[in-house]
Amino acid sequence: MRPFAATDLLKNGLRKNTGTARRARAFCAAVLSMATTASATDPVTAAKTAIAANESISGMARAGRGLIEVPRQLAQCFRLPLGLAELLFSPLPDVDFKQGLKDTGKGVIAPFKLCIATLEMPYEVYSGLDAAATGVVK
Repeated sequence: MRPFAATDLLKNGLRKNTGTARRARAFCAAVLSMATTASATDPVTAAKTAIAANESISGMARAGRGLIEVPRQLAQCFRLPLGLAELLFSPLPDVDFKQGLKDTGKGVIAPFKLCIATLEMPYEVYSGLDAAATGVVK
């Protein structure tokens, strides 16, 4: 099963030659071109818009990672009851005791990671959008 694009962004970031990076650049270019006036533009303005879109990708990716992390950690909290159920039903044929221990361990840690992600989210989003607006990546 193919992981979600959000998972790709979290694991790999936006590398230059990946499909996710190309889609993100195309999306940013479309958004920035729509943000300009509806009148006809000269090629120089279009080129500057494309360059600005290309420079703002990493900042927008950082803001996106900050937003994605909170629901991801919230979903990880459900591993605790899943792991306990796997431990309880481990005598059944298709239920693994070892996987139940792993899920229980990740589920115990998940609320703490959720708190950290929630506290870091405003800073990550603000810094990412600031970097996207100014074109300066920190």
